[in-house]
Amino acid sequence: MRNCILPSAVQRLHSNPEFQARLRKLRESIEARYVAELANAGVFRRLVLNWRIAAEYRRERRKIVPSAKAF
Repeated sequence: MRNCILPSAVQRLHSNPEFQARLRKLRESIEARYVAELANAGVFRRLVLNWRIAAEYRRERRKIVPSAKAF
């Protein structure tokens, strides 16, 4: 029965405007730290920086999103 509830709870969380705003704010704050470096970076360096931004976003997002055990 728990498996039936989980998808709808996760879907509700991800469709919640407040949750989406929080994730957007997180991404913007991370990207803001890299603006100067990205402006002066070449192609390869931009790829590395974008990879770092994505990795940091995933790491910080895991702290915000409740685990499956919470549902």
